[in-house]
Parts: sequence; C-alpha cells; structure tokens
Amino acid sequence: MGIEWYIEQIFKELPFGIGIAIVIFLGILLIIWLLLPLWVLFIQWNTSKIKDEIRNLVDLLEKRQWDEK
Repeated sequence: MGIEWYIEQIFKELPFGIGIAIVIFLGILLIIWLLLPLWVLFIQWNTSKIKDEIRNLVDLLEKRQWDEK
C-alpha cells in the first residue's frame, strides 16, 4: 500500500473536484514540510551573519574612538 493506493482511494470515495483539491493541498503541505528545515537554516545563517557585521561595526567604532584619544 503505497501513496498511489491512498490517492486512488481519495478519487474513488470523493467527487473528482474535491479529490483534486485534497491532492493539491497535500502536495503543498509536503513541499512546506520539505522546505521548512532549509528556511530555518537560512534564517539562522542570516542572523549570525548580521550579528558578525554588528560586532565588526562596534569594533570599528571603538577603534576609531581609541585612535581619536
């Protein structure tokens, strides 16, 4: 009993339009489920990159103030 069996049962038991809507909805859920970990990793990577940039700017400002004294 693979995924084909479940899809076949959906189309047998329900009207055609509802079956198509369910299959499309399940496909969208599958895509979101597959892409969510990548999205989380991207956000973590981006925030760490931003933190590094802020640290660099703070270091530059401190160095600039130190050089002015």
